[in-house]
Amino acid sequence: MVRRAMETLELYLHDRRIGAVRRDARAKHRVAIEWEAEYQGDAPILTESFGVIPGRAPDTELASNFLGGYTPEGNQRTALAAKRGIQPDDLYGILSEFGGSIAGAVTLRHPDEEANYSPDYDELSERTLASRLQQAIDEHDLGGRDDSRSMLPGFQPKLLVARFVDAWLEPHGRAHSTHILKPQLQSRPESIFNEFYSHELARHAGLSQFQSAMRTAGTIHYLEIERFDRRVVDDHVVLHHQEDLAQALGLDWRDGDAKFQDHRQPSRKGRPSVRLIGELLGSIPGGGRAAEDWLRQLVYHVAIGNNDAHAKNVALLHLAQGTQLTEIYDAVPNLFQDGRIDWNLALSVGGIFDHRRISVRALTDEALSWGVLSRQRIPVVLDETLGAIDAAVGAISPPKLASKGMPERIEWNVRRLRSGAEISTPKK
Repeated sequence: MVRRAMETLELYLHDRRIGAVRRDARAKHRVAIEWEAEYQGDAPILTESFGVIPGRAPDTELASNFLGGYTPEGNQRTALAAKRGIQPDDLYGILSEFGGSIAGAVTLRHPDEEANYSPDYDELSERTLASRLQQAIDEHDLGGRDDSRSMLPGFQPKLLVARFVDAWLEPHGRAHSTHILKPQLQSRPESIFNEFYSHELARHAGLSQFQSAMRTAGTIHYLEIERFDRRVVDDHVVLHHQEDLAQALGLDWRDGDAKFQDHRQPSRKGRPSVRLIGELLGSIPGGGRAAEDWLRQLVYHVAIGNNDAHAKNVALLHLAQGTQLTEIYDAVPNLFQDGRIDWNLALSVGGIFDHRRISVRALTDEALSWGVLSRQRIPVVLDETLGAIDAAVGAISPPKLASKGMPERIEWNVRRLRSGAEISTPKK
C-alpha cells in the first residue's frame, strides 16, 4: 500500500542515520536530502557525485540521480511501480516502496519502523522457487512478494533471495538478499550460460571472486550469483556500500540510454566515457590502483566481446579504509552471435566504437588520456591481463548449453591484440 501521508524517509548508511529524504515540491522525479547534524560525510563516503557540507542540502538533481540510480530500469521499474499504484518516475514513491534494501549499504526507512525491527525470511521450496522465477520472467517485478521493499538496478529478469547454510530464503520487508538468481529466457536461452562462462574466466584471470553456479528449479534453469556487496556473518547479512559509475558521474536516473556513450556525439554532455571513468578513478585517494583495475576490466570486456560494458556495469566499493573498484560483473561475451551483433561498444576505446578496430594501440591511447597511469606501466598491465585471459580460456570449458564458438573467438581476440593488430573478424 502506498504511503501518501508520510512524506519523509530516514536515510541510513549501514546502520547509521545520516539524514532524511523528502519529496521535491516541484518535480516528482526529484527528492531532497537533509543531512543529520552530526554527519560529516566521513568514510565510508556516500557517493562521488557530490560532497557533504554540514548544514547545507546537496543539489536536488545530483541527490536524485544518485538515489534514483539504485532503482530498476525499463519494464522492471514500470512493473514494480504499477504494482504499488505509483508512477515509474515518482522517485520518492519508488524509494518509499522499495528502498528498504537496495545495492550497497544505503537503506531508506520509514519513520514509524519499530525500533526492534528484525529481518524476516521464509524458506523457499523448489516448487515455490520455480514459481518466483517464472513470476520474475512474466511480470518483470523481481519475483517479489507484496510486502517486499527490495529492488536492484537493471533490465534483466531476476529474483533476489538470501542463502543461509543450505536453504534459499525469501526476504520480507527490508530484509536483505545475499544472492541474485537469473532465470533462463526463451528469447535468449544461451545468455545465462554465457554469463556463467564469463564468471569462470574472470575468476581464473583474477578479476573477480564472487561465486556463481548453474542450477535448476523444476524445469527452469537459472544462474545463481553471490552478491559482492553482501557478506553473511552468523546468519546476519553485512552490507558493503557501493554505487555504480552512472551514479558517481551524476547521470540522469530516468534515461535508460544515459549509461551509454553516444556514438554519434561522443562528447555529449550527460553521457559517460571510458576516459571520464578513468579520470574520476584517478581523482580518488589512491586512485592509481583503481584506474589500473579499470584498465584490466576494460581489456577483459574487449577480449571477450562484451558490447554492453556501460556505466552501470562498473561500480565503486566505498569502504571505511577508502574507495576501490568492485570486481568485474555483468560481463557477457556477445560479439560472436550471428544475427544479433552490434559491433559498436557501449563506451569507445581510444575514440573507437567498432570492436573490430580495437587494438593494443587504442587501449594504450585510451589509458594515457586519463592522465593517471604511466606510459611504462600501461603495457605491463595490458600484457599481464591478456596473458591471464588467454590462460583462463585454455583452462575453462564453457557449459554445454552456452553459445558455440566462444573459446575460439576469445582466443582470436586475444591473439590479435597481443600481436599488435586490430581485432578484425576471423575468416569463416
